[in-house]
Amino acid sequence: MGGKMKIEPGLKPSLGDYLERSPTRATLEEALSPKTREIVLTKIQEPQNLKSEICTILSLMKNAIEQQSEPLVIFVGSRGKLVKPAMCFPYYGFEKMKGPPAFKTSVLLSLLKCVAMKMENEEICTIRDVFYLNVELYKNQQVVAEWLRAIADAFELPHFDALRIVAAQKGLCCTPVNLNFDVDKVILKNQKSLVPYLTAATEFSGDWSLVERVIVLEKDAIFSKLAENTQVSKRCMLVTGKGYPDWLTRYFLYKMMLNCPPSVIFEIYTDSDPYGIDIAVKYMHNELKATYQCPRLVYKGVLIQELIDNRSSTRGLQLLDLSFRDRTYAMNLLKRIAATTLRKQTKHALVQEVQRQLFYQKKAEMNTVNGANFAEYFLAKLNA
Repeated sequence: MGGKMKIEPGLKPSLGDYLERSPTRATLEEALSPKTREIVLTKIQEPQNLKSEICTILSLMKNAIEQQSEPLVIFVGSRGKLVKPAMCFPYYGFEKMKGPPAFKTSVLLSLLKCVAMKMENEEICTIRDVFYLNVELYKNQQVVAEWLRAIADAFELPHFDALRIVAAQKGLCCTPVNLNFDVDKVILKNQKSLVPYLTAATEFSGDWSLVERVIVLEKDAIFSKLAENTQVSKRCMLVTGKGYPDWLTRYFLYKMMLNCPPSVIFEIYTDSDPYGIDIAVKYMHNELKATYQCPRLVYKGVLIQELIDNRSSTRGLQLLDLSFRDRTYAMNLLKRIAATTLRKQTKHALVQEVQRQLFYQKKAEMNTVNGANFAEYFLAKLNA
């Protein structure tokens, strides 16, 4: 036992030979494990080398499987901070497989190949476009977005738009001044525009003396009404993510925060329910990327107390009871807010509003305030 295996020339070792050579299970597993090729997606020193790095990775993978018959062990991220668990392809080992072993690897390789092609052709496409290239593989757009973020994090890119695959435009903005950015681009004043695609180098310029506030609104219907109200639109920049904000809208707000002078006030208005507060938190705080948060935002409402005080209105107002799901969500939300690094004053305002909703056991939509006249409500708060 433990001696050197004696194998006839031209013959492969049998299981008996391995058992004779390996006195323990650990040594047997080691002896039976194939020689592997380790592939590591790690920090890119120079962003301009991204395309060649991806092509090198794809070439190494191809050669390992086709020419060397070596299984791959893929590390997405450096060993100390893996973005995803290590993946084996083709799968080997004695442990129980969790899900289709080739699915994650196939998604990763497909996206790397797509990124390389887009960089080669100097094209930009959306996550939606990539998803429809292979619906059967990706299953849904969230899978594409999740893996693109993983690739960007592994390469330590500032934003995954460097991969030339961007999120579809969802958010809207309306500005009282022309905003110039990226040399020859402009967001025209007093027009409802899609939030533009941005890069890490994007900077906005404009006549900031004419911008009093940046107002974030949960609902695009309220956004449209305020954009058409000249008393509001002539001095406020309006932004909406149409509900829960996408990455691009949050990134746009982050850029606004960096470029607007300290005199510009940032405020957010949402529905008076736990989900509205959660949307506010999404804009204000992000644990993963500082570029997707705007801590300058101040939560202004709509407050449940304002709605209750306004209950004598006979038009528009509908106070609804919190459901069991709403209450559970609110309790968990309180814990999440407490765990954030938001400013003490901001955290207090958010926690107080959730607690009052729980106390009254009521919720309402923001468009029901002030007799279903949000513009009037907003102007009253603006001039208070």
